[in-house]
Amino acid sequence: MRRFLVLATLATFAAVAQQEYHLRVTVDLVQVDATVTDSRGNPVADLKPVDFRVLLDGKPQQVKYCNYIHLSETPKLSPLTAVPAAKNKATTAAQPAIPATPIQREDVRRTLVVFVADLLTSAESMPRIRAGLKKFVQEQVQPGDLVAIVRSSAGLGALQDFTIDKGMLLAAVDMVAWKSKGSGGDSAYSPIGLPGSNSQDTRASDLSDNVASTDRSTLATTAALLRLVRGMADLPGRKSVVLISDALRLTSLDGEGSSSGKKANGKAAAFLSEIYWNMRQVADESVRAGVVLYAIDTRGTSSLRASASDRLTLPGANTRGPASAGPGAPPSMQEGDWVSEDTGARRTEYQEDQWGAKFLASQTGGFVIAESNRIDAGLERIMADQRGYYMLGFQPPEGVMHPEDKPSMAFAPPQPTLIFHDLKIEVLRPGLKVRSHTGFFGVSDTERTAPARPELQLSQSLASPFRTADLNVEVESSYLNVKDDYFIQAALYIDGRDVVFRGPPIHRTGVVHVILRVFNANGETLRGGIDQIRRIDLNEEGYQRTRKYGLIYTAFLPVPKPGPYQIRAACEDKATGKVGTGADFVSIPRSKVNGLRLSGVVFQHAVGTYDHVVPALGPSAYSAGQRARFSFQIVSSGPKPQIEQLQMLTRIFRDGAEVWESAPMPVEADATKIAGIFVKGSLEIPKGLDPGNYLVRVDVSDKARPETPNAWQWAKLKVQ
Repeated sequence: MRRFLVLATLATFAAVAQQEYHLRVTVDLVQVDATVTDSRGNPVADLKPVDFRVLLDGKPQQVKYCNYIHLSETPKLSPLTAVPAAKNKATTAAQPAIPATPIQREDVRRTLVVFVADLLTSAESMPRIRAGLKKFVQEQVQPGDLVAIVRSSAGLGALQDFTIDKGMLLAAVDMVAWKSKGSGGDSAYSPIGLPGSNSQDTRASDLSDNVASTDRSTLATTAALLRLVRGMADLPGRKSVVLISDALRLTSLDGEGSSSGKKANGKAAAFLSEIYWNMRQVADESVRAGVVLYAIDTRGTSSLRASASDRLTLPGANTRGPASAGPGAPPSMQEGDWVSEDTGARRTEYQEDQWGAKFLASQTGGFVIAESNRIDAGLERIMADQRGYYMLGFQPPEGVMHPEDKPSMAFAPPQPTLIFHDLKIEVLRPGLKVRSHTGFFGVSDTERTAPARPELQLSQSLASPFRTADLNVEVESSYLNVKDDYFIQAALYIDGRDVVFRGPPIHRTGVVHVILRVFNANGETLRGGIDQIRRIDLNEEGYQRTRKYGLIYTAFLPVPKPGPYQIRAACEDKATGKVGTGADFVSIPRSKVNGLRLSGVVFQHAVGTYDHVVPALGPSAYSAGQRARFSFQIVSSGPKPQIEQLQMLTRIFRDGAEVWESAPMPVEADATKIAGIFVKGSLEIPKGLDPGNYLVRVDVSDKARPETPNAWQWAKLKVQ
């Protein structure tokens, strides 16, 4: 009976292997990915199960299935997602780029994290890293790529970092900076003979401080990396993390233990340290999540020779610096290369600083790029490596997936009873190379994953970059500028047919739990979010309007400064427990140049009652010939414009292409405030538009100042 269940399980996984990208570890199945290339590095896609040999703890295993996953073709994307690059470039802060829409799970082909270990990176390397990342985002991120740029100092690694919006990614790149609290100094290589260096006469106290600082930074980096990899387990596509750093050691600098002061006996002490154990955990979690780890050494090419900043020691001398060989020169000057004696420590440091990255890459099927001055070129090579891969499945021997009860080690890991199983994949066809994960701990995914507590499920659903649609919700956001204060106006739509109302027709009652959060480009949650349980009381007219048009919840969320923001919402119907999530992007422009700027455009259907859940006034989707009314705010960085000199026109776009444009019309002011001019306008939906999602762009120009570029803003439009 058990054998029948095993075969049925394997058959099921083989059937869905083209859609399932995670590595899975269960009692009856281990599923692992492998990249196979020829001698030139090109992917090989025609191998069969008989072409592979899988060894688990040195013993061969029967390959039950072998499927090749192609990633070279760009998937067909949903409307408004595939935007031509030339049309997605903002010219000024007053002319924002076409906004990205949340990507659908089925559209993702690659999920990539660029993990900048800023705690371990020098100030010298940071400008080159930022320049390379900007070029990577602008030129290499393609439709179907779900990307996150994470810094180890942020300590987050949360899923809200993932986005397809290049504006959010570029803002995250701008936040990459040198951290003085880390162990990365001013230079990628420590000057010889100065405090904190590895030269022979460095004071013991300075060396001890350097060891402790490096250990702390390394442990913080691996902890952030571990949380990140765990969070990627349920994401789709080919998943990879690119570690960008000057250094990542595999063990403590002192080779004996960790910064906690604990030590172990024997030569293996370094490999029982906290750092090494954290590395093993990262590798194991990467295996389970199906994540491949790559690394780029950001120190660039260097001869590792002495430089002007070094203070070299002559053999037998008590002073620093080179000296001419005079009559009193020590005999040792005539023996060997005295410069190499001091620079040898630098060469050792250069190699040891790569062992952590090499270990993680070798354990997960990636590779390390060293001695390269171009970060973008390294990322391009990594992206090319992900054109395709194999998914292999085998049945582990009985008893492998059970932890062993044994005493704790000197350096007790969080789960000391787990056994690590070595995994080796070989390709039998001559001339080919294979890279894959090299092992996993003997515990199944179901045993290691505790279900989330019911009271936390709603808040946890905000972390996913994809929508949860058991309860149909949508988010539309805009912003307002009041003097030096900025607010995001978020309108949450809830399908009234998905909410249960109880009671007589004269007084029906429903209860929903609403959460709204604002995240900055770093993935940090801003203060002032919404987390409330709201009761909805409706008469018969309100109930019928709710069933027809839905419910709307409106909130104003303060933000500290201009920049890109992500608004996430989650809603739960308390009667059924159904949950729905949604997200939107808002970019508040930074501009010190004189000229016009427009706030977000708000359509009439998005107007509700502040901080209340109420029936919507009308449909959120419009029909041909119907007039859609909207309002927005005009803000001027220079002289206040005259209303009669302003004119407006509207454009409609789909898939990045303009499909309709109105004639210019005068601006109609709704109210003039100190904060700016509030304008109202309308748009008659043209005939001939296919049902679906569109973008509206509202342009405003100043006839009195023709040299000033037009200002525009975007808004979503749904045609039924």
